[in-house]
Amino acid sequence: MAGILVYSEKQQLVRELLGKARQIADEKGTAVAAVYLGESIPADVAEFGDWGADTVYTVASPLLVGLNPETYTDALAGVIEQVEPDLVLVGATKSGLEISARVAARLGAGVASFCVDFSLDHGFVTADCMIYSGVGKNTYKIKTQPALATVNAAVFTAVETGGVAKVTAVDAAIKEPALKIIEYKEKAAAGVKWEDAPMIVDVGQGMNSQDDLPIAESLAALFDGQVACSRPVSSERDWFPEWLGLSGKRVHADLTVTLGISGSVQHVVGIRDSKTIIAVNTDENAGIFSQADYGVVADLHEFVPIFTDVLKAKSAKLA
Repeated sequence: MAGILVYSEKQQLVRELLGKARQIADEKGTAVAAVYLGESIPADVAEFGDWGADTVYTVASPLLVGLNPETYTDALAGVIEQVEPDLVLVGATKSGLEISARVAARLGAGVASFCVDFSLDHGFVTADCMIYSGVGKNTYKIKTQPALATVNAAVFTAVETGGVAKVTAVDAAIKEPALKIIEYKEKAAAGVKWEDAPMIVDVGQGMNSQDDLPIAESLAALFDGQVACSRPVSSERDWFPEWLGLSGKRVHADLTVTLGISGSVQHVVGIRDSKTIIAVNTDENAGIFSQADYGVVADLHEFVPIFTDVLKAKSAKLA
């Protein structure tokens, strides 16, 4: 197979990668395939054809449990060696980043990390990647075959194609892993999907106390929104189990209102795809104002309740 191979343990991310892969493949007249690795293969694995895959390559093994990086590396590398794609797109999850690095080292392949765009050109892959925490982009030309690229969630868009995929089982040599996973601990979840919210109220360190969160919640409730936060509010204050930013969640809401957010690049990456950003901060020189469509220099504890009451009185709705 000359073309693009897609892998992630997260099905939605596979669909997003297939959306971009299908676009590039159609331009170049080449093929697209997805990979499914697991202890068993679900009956609906062919549904990736509806999102752009021509073929779904599967590897089933009792050793493919718990996302053990050693066994998953064996499986993915085995598929790549047999299929011989030009480019392998891997979802930049924690597991995907570890597996892709191991696969690249084993195969002697070049890797473009945190890719945001790519093309296939005359025997090499050109990949645009985020650098400096999203401030800029760098362009890499990888001449190895295959080339690998890791891609974050929500970078590309899933597109239904109505296609049909052929499912092909691959016999990959998987060794008993030396790495033993002793215990799994479930990560606390926010309980809501910020990525799907039409409106986000983004809380930063400028909010004085957790007791003040109802200020943000009342504003968010007007537009069926959700309250999210910056990393320090989550990791240092422990107000939320998750956060927005380069190392956290990314949203593309119709409206995001930041409250007491300073505007570090790492955090802005998480909200910059919002259609409209309103920033409230007491510091008129805060970096967030350079990223916002509208800025309010005020104490959020005084301004937001008044702002919320006015919006409520006017029965305001998102455009």
